[in-house]
Amino acid sequence: MNTELTSVSATTLAARLASGTLTSQALVEACFAAIKAHGDDAIFITLTKDTALQAAKDSYARRKAGQPLSIWDGIPVAWKDLVDIPDTPTTAASAVYEHASAPAKGAVIYDNCTKAGLICIGKTNLSEFAYSGLGLNPHFGTPVNPHSTNTPLAPGGSSAGSAVAVSASLVPLAIGTDTAGSVRVPASFCGITGFKSSLSHYDKTGIFPLSASLDSVGSFAHCLEDLITFDAILRGKTPQPTPETSPTKPNLIVPTDVVLKDLDADVAACFEATLEKLAKAGYTITHRAFPIFTEVTDLFAKHGTLTVAEAATVHKDLLTSTDAAKMDQRVFERMKTATQFSAQDYIQLQWERARLETAVTDTLGHDILVFPSVAITAPEIAELDADTDHFARTNLMALRNTMLGNYLGMPGVSIPAGHAQNGAPIGVLFSMATSLDVDLLQHCRAIEAALRG
Repeated sequence: MNTELTSVSATTLAARLASGTLTSQALVEACFAAIKAHGDDAIFITLTKDTALQAAKDSYARRKAGQPLSIWDGIPVAWKDLVDIPDTPTTAASAVYEHASAPAKGAVIYDNCTKAGLICIGKTNLSEFAYSGLGLNPHFGTPVNPHSTNTPLAPGGSSAGSAVAVSASLVPLAIGTDTAGSVRVPASFCGITGFKSSLSHYDKTGIFPLSASLDSVGSFAHCLEDLITFDAILRGKTPQPTPETSPTKPNLIVPTDVVLKDLDADVAACFEATLEKLAKAGYTITHRAFPIFTEVTDLFAKHGTLTVAEAATVHKDLLTSTDAAKMDQRVFERMKTATQFSAQDYIQLQWERARLETAVTDTLGHDILVFPSVAITAPEIAELDADTDHFARTNLMALRNTMLGNYLGMPGVSIPAGHAQNGAPIGVLFSMATSLDVDLLQHCRAIEAALRG
């Protein structure tokens, strides 16, 4: 499979488009050729080839006239199939909505990208209703992790298709969402860079919800420089060239509560090697207790999670209808547990959440928490499919580290840091206090450079 065009960064591609050494038509055609050659039909639910090729022609005409809509006019992007795109059904990767009517309007983030000239390649597969950290889907198939060797490995979820599309070099960019880890987990499993935003960083109008209190928009790319430009476009801003000078190095805090427990040996070794590289690059690294994480896990153990309560409410009518039989029964069974959830539990979680989010801001300031994105590496798909209990245990472990950040409102970036002995990628997560998204992306650009040598 020739990925000469699709395996490089969007920033590099944009420079070639601007110089005239590459056309948007050639780039879009290369994406569809790579998708066909890759041959995994579970990655995309819908491909928008005709509209993408027309959009590429329009982009080329604008560039020839010296009137590009942005520096990224003509860059392809894949969209998680929770995001409304005009004339394309939003299925949420569920058989229940497989034949849903297409929306007339696009989501705000999609419109912002269209105004900047980005080109939709298609809509990607996910865990049904975005409700799993492993990425399995019985309706549309499970995208295979591109780093699999003899045994197919899980892609991570829920944004499975988006992560695989970037990791397999089918597109340079993809959109995901993250409610408990659905960008950072697949980014780690698939060996790419993933950004999960703060709750209100992007306008979520036109995005199919799972848990309104926790849902956030995220993105996948080959590098931080791409994520920084993409971030501006998604917010409807004019992207500016990223500064060549790095920001002042922040303090890096390794929390010793919760997130370092029961790590796979390969994950622990890779994390320590990452810390050594960062220390040699001049970062101050402090290991210390971060009791807020323990408080959160204790709250979850006592009251449950906001996700299950809100997801069950969103799908209340479906869960009691005959269409419930069409659902992924792993998703159905998890949502049903919300019947044990009380109003008092929900209110207590929201009250404590507000307090703890403020505590994170007061405790961290502008320091960055750093710990393994996921405690484990990508598990085998067949073993997850064969044993429901094993699936449930593995799903909880996959989401354990990332779900803390959603509850606490923290933006996070997972950066590839190495591989396990079987070749499975390992990511390291960098998180800051709520609303410091832009600061985090800039710091992580410098951190990425340090890790790459």
